[in-house]
Amino acid sequence: MASSMLRTTRVMAPKYARTMASEKQLRMQIASTTNIAKITSSMKMVAAAKMRGDEARLTAGRAFGSIFTRLYQAPEGFEPAEDRTAPEVPQKTLLIANSSDRGLCGGINSGVAKAVRLKSNDLTNEGEEVSISLVGDKARGQLARTHAQSFEHAFDEHNKQPVTFATVLALADDLSQTDASNVTIVHNHYISAIAYEPVEKSLPNTNAYRLDAEGTTPDLTPEHLEGYEFEPEDKAEALQSLFEFGLAGSLHNAIIDGNAAEQSSRMAAMDNASNNANDMIERFTLQYNRARQARITTELTEIVSGAEALNQ
Repeated sequence: MASSMLRTTRVMAPKYARTMASEKQLRMQIASTTNIAKITSSMKMVAAAKMRGDEARLTAGRAFGSIFTRLYQAPEGFEPAEDRTAPEVPQKTLLIANSSDRGLCGGINSGVAKAVRLKSNDLTNEGEEVSISLVGDKARGQLARTHAQSFEHAFDEHNKQPVTFATVLALADDLSQTDASNVTIVHNHYISAIAYEPVEKSLPNTNAYRLDAEGTTPDLTPEHLEGYEFEPEDKAEALQSLFEFGLAGSLHNAIIDGNAAEQSSRMAAMDNASNNANDMIERFTLQYNRARQARITTELTEIVSGAEALNQ
């Protein structure tokens, strides 16, 4: 009985109320999208200016960074001795993921996180222990979902000002205390203003003091460096200093290389965002003009119909 007494009430809106509301909404969308296009266009110009500075720093520092790659790689044609016995050290790798602190730069940080994730999984499958250090904030969130238990260090906000070697030395001072036998830095390599790729560079940990548990320090000299004389004469001390300096130099090169790639990616991302915003503005403007024209046509038709009715 109660249900039969219920009635459905229909509210009749004016004939073109929906069109009027749509016009207001479209005007708001056009205004907000225009503001977004202005912001993204400004961010593109800022990124272009920063990229020129990062390119200059990369060009100046690239020769310095390449020294350590040549230092730790055996020269072409080098043949190791067959009777040489290498000291046994625990197989552990420290992966350093160099990413940016800021977003809005496309998928550049996702590439670093993916490369670190794949490298970590490959080393784990081979039976090696893996730890991860993060230089930059953006890779942390992506890697924390799967490899949070492997995190050892996390550094960010080092790029608020153009990075200097003194800043990197402070980072390397903590990173060089690792007990890993090998350090691999994963970063984005700047190719051009429209191209970059994630790369990795490795260097052995020649700090023998970390293995000095029984008072004997093993000789961790790379085989292709055994014919050289070291200064100071304490080879273990010289190799420790070489590792610390090599880590700082390689990390500095990775950071300035990644910064240039970050700005190029941000410039491209903001350019795409500006183009998409302009396309949306054109589409919203077309919809707005159609709705406005339809409303005007409807009003004119009603006026003419009313005038005709009065004349009859």
